Amino acid sequence: MAPFSFENPHICYHCSAIQLHLELKPQILCCFGCMYNGPGRTTDKGEYVCFECARPFSGTSGLDLCYRSTLPYDLSQALTAAESDHCEFYRWVIHRVTRFFKIQETPSGWKSKKAVGILTQRSRFELSGISNEVGRANLDIKFFSHWVDDDGNKHETRHNLGDFDAWDKGDDPSFGLVSSRPYVQDVKSAQSIDFARSSFETCMRSHPWCRTDQINHMTVSRWPGGALSYERIDPRDIPTRLLDIATGPSPGADAEYIKLIETTVDDKDGQLIEQIAQTGFIVLSYCWGGDQNSKLVASNLQTYKTEGIKLGQLDQSLQDAVWVARQIGIRYLWIDALCIPQDDLDGQGNNPDKAHEISRMASYYGRATLTILAASASRAVDGFLQKRQPATDFDMAPTHAQLIVSDNTKTNDDTPDKVHNILLAKQSPNPPIEPITTRGWTLQESLLSRRILIYGVNQLYWSCLNSFAGCGGKITNLTNRTIPGMEFLVPGVYPIGSLIDQPVYLQWNSIVKTYTQRFLSQPGDKLWAISALASHIVQVSAHRGEKPIYAAGLLVDEANPGTWLQQLLWYPDSIEGRDNKRPPGGRYRAPSWSWASLDGVVKVPSWWHEMEEYAAVEEWGVEPAVKGAMYGGLSGGYIFLRAVTQPICRIAGRCGDVVWAERLQTEGTGDDDFDWTYSRKGGNLEGAADSWVLVLLADSGEYRSVIEIGLQDPGVGARILLVGLSSLSTGQLVGVRGIIVEQTVDDDELRFCKRRGSFRLKMGKHANGGQDLAAKFFKKGTKQTLRIL
Repeated sequence: MAPFSFENPHICYHCSAIQLHLELKPQILCCFGCMYNGPGRTTDKGEYVCFECARPFSGTSGLDLCYRSTLPYDLSQALTAAESDHCEFYRWVIHRVTRFFKIQETPSGWKSKKAVGILTQRSRFELSGISNEVGRANLDIKFFSHWVDDDGNKHETRHNLGDFDAWDKGDDPSFGLVSSRPYVQDVKSAQSIDFARSSFETCMRSHPWCRTDQINHMTVSRWPGGALSYERIDPRDIPTRLLDIATGPSPGADAEYIKLIETTVDDKDGQLIEQIAQTGFIVLSYCWGGDQNSKLVASNLQTYKTEGIKLGQLDQSLQDAVWVARQIGIRYLWIDALCIPQDDLDGQGNNPDKAHEISRMASYYGRATLTILAASASRAVDGFLQKRQPATDFDMAPTHAQLIVSDNTKTNDDTPDKVHNILLAKQSPNPPIEPITTRGWTLQESLLSRRILIYGVNQLYWSCLNSFAGCGGKITNLTNRTIPGMEFLVPGVYPIGSLIDQPVYLQWNSIVKTYTQRFLSQPGDKLWAISALASHIVQVSAHRGEKPIYAAGLLVDEANPGTWLQQLLWYPDSIEGRDNKRPPGGRYRAPSWSWASLDGVVKVPSWWHEMEEYAAVEEWGVEPAVKGAMYGGLSGGYIFLRAVTQPICRIAGRCGDVVWAERLQTEGTGDDDFDWTYSRKGGNLEGAADSWVLVLLADSGEYRSVIEIGLQDPGVGARILLVGLSSLSTGQLVGVRGIIVEQTVDDDELRFCKRRGSFRLKMGKHANGGQDLAAKFFKKGTKQTLRIL
């Protein structure tokens, strides 16, 4: 049997008996202008205002929507419907009951003593939900059981089992109380295009915040000061080259050809630049997935300008982008493959023109009028406008039910209740992975964009600084964001401006974690692919009066030296991704003290206060691979770190246990608690309960081998140093935290170090004196200046 979907929902006589009641009541509001308390009224223009002073009540429909239902079955009947008749709705209900009461989810599980005891009690299920706006209908399901104690007293207990949503089937034009609708699979349909145009036009007309650059005009108070009253792009942010998608080599050939223009070279009288500034341009964010059929190189630049580019010669994603841009009605389009010269001048895919254009991508994506995000395509040849397959990723598959609507907003009205057919469903908490969210380059393209049309695996979505919505799905009305917060309909796709209330270093730490979860086809792009975001974050930091330093992927505030140490304490988070490793080929990418020197998921601690008393970076320097590209790739880098060090063999000899650690992902813990679990391969904590414990975390498997040799060989161990950067003294977190470096000598016999991992020195489970432990480490160690490459 085909899996259930919105197009093929489940229906049986069990779930058909479910009747969900919706009562519409006038909402009671308080006006802070005249202090009126009561329902408002709707004006001729459709605004909901105070009944007395006509002050607008924003963000409300004036209604309270109250959902309620008592299911017709008790627990025993629900179990029969689920197991014997395979009702999808009651299957989910029973699944939630077994999860809650920890009953084995098998037929024999319901014969256990605990299950029989629950089944023999009188029980019922209730559905409820309340909303003050027409839109998503989220429903809670509660389980009530009644029992009598030994003294004959009656009791009732209530258990919350979970929630799901009511969905409009989309076949009743008169029904508009529930906005959640099935996905629109045809992303080229009139409905999808209307959604794209209306979302774009609403944003352009009504969202002043979306006219800002996410740097200079937005403040921590969230007020978009300085936002323009209309959309206009600063001429300095207009790309060097654009595609004119409304022109061809000859009249009548517009639909088949596009033409490359050089905005400064071709602008003889200033009118072209001003036209683009007024009308805007669109950018495409997509996955290359290999080389492309057509791309800009020096030899075809003039041909692309004079004769144009035949659409049929382009990979499908590029053709699709032209089609979408034409539907939106914007003439100019920027695509990297056709607007940045791709000539390989050094054998590594680089050339000065390309490096210059990459350095400007922050303004290209940040100031573009609209970004088209080809999220569903893993390769440029695939395209992204194909009709989508029915969604089948549900915890509770779509199920038929009836909604009975009672309108109590009108007095003396005998209007009968209305009955509508709806669907009940709960989507999977793990939505399908969008290929574009697995690629490193595309992170900055979506984060920097102000407005995005997202062509996802299921359907089309809209995202801007102010709002988000889907053409179908749970949220179809433009919904305002809560700032700060990474709210999204497509995981990983949201504007960086939605984090504006957070300190800059927390924004950057979040970016680093997300970025290092993604893949790069060219390992040498590690710093290049995040360079536009780095440039943006530095500008945000400077605008807030900070003194930002960007050093090989580390973001430091020069006015707060402790931020150096916080950034140096990054660590691999292997529980969430592949094992960290050095990039293949031996090509230099970043200094060892930078997370960019490794491949793998990385986290950075979220605290830095009062760390400067233990160590300090006295000097630093990096050498850009391309002159002037300060945020791009590197050919060298160093720091001089003044800190207390101890040879690993000395500390290991004094510890009751030495153990290896992996990051423990526990619910409710933050990035700053350094919560580690211990591998039994390295030792036994129980046997070291009253002693020091040295917990080690290597940056890669290769470096773990180096550290293990140092633990076993005193000669090597003398060169492996524990570098103390912080004293841990919060609650149970007492001890020392730092990095592990290996001393070596270069050809000129100059001594230097390279980072190999991080460590934590703590007390045993029942020991006291964590502060003394930290004092002993820092007082008895050697204070020296390390040159770390």
